[in-house]
Amino acid sequence: MIQSTFLNSPIRRKANYVVFHDESEPVANKGWLLIGLLFVKEEDFQGVEERLKYYRKKENYDGEVHFCKLPKSFGGDFGSKARLAREWMKAYQESVKNDALFTCLAVNRASPRFEYRRFKENFHVYNRFTAMAIKAGVSRLLHPLNYEFIELKIVSDGKNRKSRPDQGITDNFEEYLPYRVELDNFIVNLTNKRSHPIVKIREIQTISSDGNDLIQLTDLLLGSIQASILGLSNRPVKRELARMVSSWYYDLQLPYWKQQYKMYRKFNIWGFPDDHGRPFDRFSMKVSPNSPEQLSFL
Repeated sequence: MIQSTFLNSPIRRKANYVVFHDESEPVANKGWLLIGLLFVKEEDFQGVEERLKYYRKKENYDGEVHFCKLPKSFGGDFGSKARLAREWMKAYQESVKNDALFTCLAVNRASPRFEYRRFKENFHVYNRFTAMAIKAGVSRLLHPLNYEFIELKIVSDGKNRKSRPDQGITDNFEEYLPYRVELDNFIVNLTNKRSHPIVKIREIQTISSDGNDLIQLTDLLLGSIQASILGLSNRPVKRELARMVSSWYYDLQLPYWKQQYKMYRKFNIWGFPDDHGRPFDRFSMKVSPNSPEQLSFL
């Protein structure tokens, strides 16, 4: 049985991905907005989850890992949450990155080139750039894998998702996202000379991050990136995780054969808009990977 066709061509190579989605911003509806997406192939989902649970047992911590609530120190009675966060980041660096591909879009709403007049409501900003981040994530992370058809299940952190508007205004996140992602994908396939996978969104789930380790990992990666780009946190634990992300980012700027962490096409940070109103991928991290600050690893 032929599955589906696009422009009368049969589909042969298909993949199903779960995409974990989270957002982060220091000030609501102003300045920087960061959108994080973690792409996990459905057949790899259980293995990734088991690796994260292994470190939960190791650190004997079963509570939620939320970047903004990390303690000051890795030691002491309350340090188990911080130690688990560090173990997850190390595990991501060493192996989890191979099965959980991450992209972050950093939107600078304070830029004079950001066109606020195009968005009637603030949640329109979140939703449009989430769709843009999905499109770019597929292009950057999944397109090189040579799939012809990619089906996505979006799992969004509903508890902390900033695109939930005030009462009286209906957020169209669940309706808008499939429409926009699939429209963008259709346009790409019509206009791009290179082959590009057909993308469909099968389902959107809005859940609480409580009890979902992959949403919590997404939050952890996203919070660490925000801390690295903006340098707003003085807590030693957060700065340590920010240094890890900063080291990954600068490593990716090296020629591929010189990269230490091997995160090419596995981990990606990009921004919008630059001085010309276009996407960019060059940041000057506020937290250096070579900071002299030392922490206790007890």
